[in-house]
Amino acid sequence: MNLVQDYLALATEIASFNKYDNKTLVKEYNRKISQMRNLASKIEQSNPDLKTEFCNLLSHKNNTIRLWVSHHILEVMTCEKKFRKSALKEIRNIAKTDKTANSLGEKLWLKEWYKTHPEDRWLR
Repeated sequence: MNLVQDYLALATEIASFNKYDNKTLVKEYNRKISQMRNLASKIEQSNPDLKTEFCNLLSHKNNTIRLWVSHHILEVMTCEKKFRKSALKEIRNIAKTDKTANSLGEKLWLKEWYKTHPEDRWLR
């Protein structure tokens, strides 16, 4: 069992999700996101040797995958400064450039994040 590959498989599935009008599928989508968060936590707690491999997903070609990895690096992991910096850069980029509701969501997330992590505001 490779936790990073399991995470990537789930992230790849949800990256193409667009059926927000179907309650059953939305519940499945949310369940997969919870599984991804749990896998990131498991890497942090029990498999720190996989953290670099996980953080390297920040360079994945799919921006949705990069965004989820960014959130999980910041929210459930303790990673090197360079990875935290890259994760914040990815979230800031979506907040600034995305033309969907994701932009607003990421702006709100950043605002709340900086309230509890003011030192991250200066990571550029």
